[in-house]
Amino acid sequence: MQVRNIQPRGRRRAKGKEATEKQMLAQRRSQFVRHDPQVINKPFMTEKNAPFYLAENQRFVSTGAATEEKSLRDQRLAQKKELFHAKRSVNINRERTRWKAEEKKYIHSDRRMQRFRETGQKAVTNKLSVPYDTINHKFKDGLDAERLGFKEKYYKYRADTRKDRLYSRANGRFNPITGAEVIRTAPTQKPATPPNLKHLPAW
Repeated sequence: MQVRNIQPRGRRRAKGKEATEKQMLAQRRSQFVRHDPQVINKPFMTEKNAPFYLAENQRFVSTGAATEEKSLRDQRLAQKKELFHAKRSVNINRERTRWKAEEKKYIHSDRRMQRFRETGQKAVTNKLSVPYDTINHKFKDGLDAERLGFKEKYYKYRADTRKDRLYSRANGRFNPITGAEVIRTAPTQKPATPPNLKHLPAW
């Protein structure tokens, strides 16, 4: 099988072909009108008094539906950005106000604790809310302690009274849970109101 080798065409030959085509177009003579430069210097230049005249700087500026749509889109984007920045500014100002309030609260609390450490005022107020000593299980002196003691006695009296009433209404003599015989006790006497509490309102 024989192969015919052809020498590749270089760039110089390609450039020569383009120059040849341009020369042929410039020298063509059939079915076209060649304008005389002395009569019409610029054939594609529109006169200013023509109805479709347009300046050179406006020739490539589109004024159709695409331009209007892009303008509307730009307006919507601008409004969206403006709304976003407005919300962002509001959030930033709110956060700054909140952080300033938190900082003031922290400074006030820190100064308060520092004052308590220096004066020991907090340890003075660290006391029980009831007049009762949890160590020796005794009531303290005073009207509040006397009232608290009377309340305790009265609540015990009510509990014993309810227990006696339930036992009195039972049908048998035995405890239904333990099975032991119920031993009736004497009814508990109602505690007398101390003289210092008679003029005070009931709790």
